[in-house]
Amino acid sequence: MHCQLLLEDIRLDVKLGHSEEERSALQRVLVQVTFGFETIPLVCSTDNLHDTLCYATLVDELQTFCDDRSFKLIEALGYQLYQFIQEKVVATRPEKMTVALRVIKNPPLSTLEQASFSICD
Repeated sequence: MHCQLLLEDIRLDVKLGHSEEERSALQRVLVQVTFGFETIPLVCSTDNLHDTLCYATLVDELQTFCDDRSFKLIEALGYQLYQFIQEKVVATRPEKMTVALRVIKNPPLSTLEQASFSICD
């Protein structure tokens, strides 16, 4: 059996853009994170918040991670968020889990609605 926990449309305000001018203003990006479980997570039986990850805490930690950094490209942002989740969440959980992460940006181009970068185990 395979289970997933999906966190969709996490809104983060980041300093993002190729030019220094573009990075001087915060931009909103959307992040989607999927945690995959090879076995049924303990929380399914216990129904206890302490047996899972708190979405609010994770979102706050992701925003705090971004607050002190700037990124030229969504690929760098996505990779660093992925590494942060691996260290902060996956390494601390008793269950074996995988992570898939997607960063979505609406670039300031009239000919392109959105760009995204995905990374997964």
